[in-house]
Amino acid sequence: MALLQIPAGVYPRALNAIGLLVLLYLARGVVLLYRRRTRFRALAAKHGYELLPNHSIIFGDLITVGKLMAKCPSDVHGQIVPHLLAQAFPELAKAGLFYVDTWPFTDPMIAVFHPDMMAQFCQEDSRPKHGHVVREFFPFTEGKDLVTSEGMQWKQWRAVFNPGFSTQNIMSLVPSFVEEILLFSKHLGKIAETGETVQMEPQATKAVFDVICRASIGTSLGTQTSADSPLLNALKQNIAWLIPEFGPGQWAKILHPLRTLAIRRNNSVMHQILQPLLEAHCLEHDRTGGPMTAVNLAVRGYMKSQGDTALEKVDPVFLDTAVEHIKMFLFAGIDTTASTVSFAYFFLYSHPDALAEIRREHDSVFGSTVSQAAELISRTPTLLNKLPYTLAVIKEVLRLCPPFGTARAGGPGFFLTNPETRQRFPTDGFLLFSCSHALQRHPAYWPDPDAFKPERWLSDEPESLGRRRNVWRPFELGPRACIGQELAMVELKLILVLTLREFDIKPMYKDGAGKLFGFQAYQAAPPGEVSSHINGGLPVRIEKRL
Repeated sequence: MALLQIPAGVYPRALNAIGLLVLLYLARGVVLLYRRRTRFRALAAKHGYELLPNHSIIFGDLITVGKLMAKCPSDVHGQIVPHLLAQAFPELAKAGLFYVDTWPFTDPMIAVFHPDMMAQFCQEDSRPKHGHVVREFFPFTEGKDLVTSEGMQWKQWRAVFNPGFSTQNIMSLVPSFVEEILLFSKHLGKIAETGETVQMEPQATKAVFDVICRASIGTSLGTQTSADSPLLNALKQNIAWLIPEFGPGQWAKILHPLRTLAIRRNNSVMHQILQPLLEAHCLEHDRTGGPMTAVNLAVRGYMKSQGDTALEKVDPVFLDTAVEHIKMFLFAGIDTTASTVSFAYFFLYSHPDALAEIRREHDSVFGSTVSQAAELISRTPTLLNKLPYTLAVIKEVLRLCPPFGTARAGGPGFFLTNPETRQRFPTDGFLLFSCSHALQRHPAYWPDPDAFKPERWLSDEPESLGRRRNVWRPFELGPRACIGQELAMVELKLILVLTLREFDIKPMYKDGAGKLFGFQAYQAAPPGEVSSHINGGLPVRIEKRL
């Protein structure tokens, strides 16, 4: 006997209904596409600016962008697109920006690479973060972080964490950073003994992760010495679930039925690890001595707001929000610093004169041994300020390979103005992309822009120094510049000082591997990542020198 009888004719009617819904959805998509494309053209006609050649009513600029990307290695990161456009269309690039229409894969965008026009929406009028950024990171932090929050929420929490990331405070934490970098050096020594080829970036990621934990929560989580790190694993897994754009490569994640559940599980793991550490800081704040971490100082501000009295229980809202901020600090820090130090190793090995010069500088300041350098730095952290060539190397690496560019929201009545031509460009409905990569390789501001030349930062010529305002912005400029930039610069100096003289770190890209801008190392978009990383994780062979 049948448990359920479905009347005849139901299946055909159901299929017809589904088919009709699909057709209606497709029709809606076609109408929306047509409106988007025609608005894009109408704005250009109204305000007198040029679009990219061959803008299509169907494909927008997808074909133009696709052709340029097809000439690059297949894994190249999308943040280089404005630079490719500037090279391909130099006359249009004189406007200082491009209107780029790749909807529905990305929001309609104004890619800006004129330094003074970038300043207009990052410094002079710090525009809100674009909704795409908020949507991308909401599953990760629910908007409780310095990257995506706005208004008083952002202002209050930026003020809470600013003291912990100040130059003075970071310097006070240097001895604890040295301990972590020495573990990294020891790990590289073990790899050298095997003679194996390994990826450098994952090794550096663990060291950077432990340093950021020291700076933020005052605790070493032992990531470098443990076979497994639940916190780092949960962090990386959640990063892999984020949706940076809506291209075909993201569709599997978007449609995955377990995505939300996986993100919640990983967020729970991170909370279970971080929340007790933060709560202990709150309950023992009056007994905390020695250098202050970002959390120590944040807790101090919180306790003052509570009357600076002993608490038996900490406000769960404060704890929850602080955890979300720490998660974002960890994400932003490991993604940028580990990749940057990998690029530094690559460029230095590819330029033997620069490598010899930076080693000479380290010998002159710290003596000939790494152990002596570690001891001197721990005792006198300000010695790190006496490394002009090392700083020049780091700044040159960040010029060639800036980690990110900010995405802000345009608005009605907000126009960008080219300072040379005085032409005004509407921004309402557009994502404003601050293209640090295109700017920092622009020949109008940087002689020989694709060359690795640390000496340009030591020259007396203003153009070589990058002294022109607004042209060097790997951490962005303005009130929403990266809060952790001082920490990143100190980390990079420490890693180079404590490893370059002890090891030869030789890139091992295969013969015939793809190149970009003349080098085998370039900014790639590996699966499971949202920001740019060095391609292939920088395969290296490590040899001991001392």
